[in-house]
Amino acid sequence: MTILIKYPKQTKKTNEDFFKRKDQELTNLDWARWGGWFDTDGSFSSAYHTNHKAGCNEARLKLKDRQPVELFSKIFEASLRYTESRTITPEPYRKEYLAQIYAAILYGPRAVWFTKNVFPYLIKEEKKDFAEKLLGYRPQSKDFEDWTPNEVTYYLATATEGDGDIQCISGKKTNHIRLRINSSDVQYLSDIKYILEKKLAMKSTLAELSIYKTQEGIKTKYTLCIYCSQKNPENLPVLKNLIKDNVMTLDRKKQTVQKFVTHGS
Repeated sequence: MTILIKYPKQTKKTNEDFFKRKDQELTNLDWARWGGWFDTDGSFSSAYHTNHKAGCNEARLKLKDRQPVELFSKIFEASLRYTESRTITPEPYRKEYLAQIYAAILYGPRAVWFTKNVFPYLIKEEKKDFAEKLLGYRPQSKDFEDWTPNEVTYYLATATEGDGDIQCISGKKTNHIRLRINSSDVQYLSDIKYILEKKLAMKSTLAELSIYKTQEGIKTKYTLCIYCSQKNPENLPVLKNLIKDNVMTLDRKKQTVQKFVTHGS
């Protein structure tokens, strides 16, 4: 493991300063952004360690892409780590490759503070359950009716960056773009579909993508698809909002949306 950006260890005094500063700096849109990332690639844990008198709370973002993790690291002042390891893809492919992973972890009081603030913007029930275990209680989620259009836009951006893909497709008669969010949790995708329609008037389709084997048994992966084209531009206003400054956090996906908005729409 290599430490790429290092921050000093927490103390009671540094935490007091950190919480005061960040409570003033961060807005509802920031928490909606990190809600999207933690519903997809983030994790919460409260595991007991034998060398500690109490459980060790952690809120962790771990990705192959450096950019979002480095942003998380800098905003929340958590050291940025890099690891490499040989691994094998799941069945049926069984292909060996070098996994390159970036991670930033919030510990102890900072993990509790982060989890409490991001909880209202978590949509996936499984992530809410893990967050509840870390906190020791279940905070109130933000009712979908109370989300603002901007909050939904920020959440959509990072959820798509986390568990989604974005593809521009050129045809003989038209150009179109497809955004997908993939998950085995069909209720999670249904909830996103609802809030997109309710708050952004976005058209989307929810469908079965594939069936795959796991150690727990057979599972189904679903996909939520969002299309936009020259002939059907209803979703274009939201795409234009996605590429505004400080909305998306992963340039390689943002550039795909930018390409369509600039040249394809």
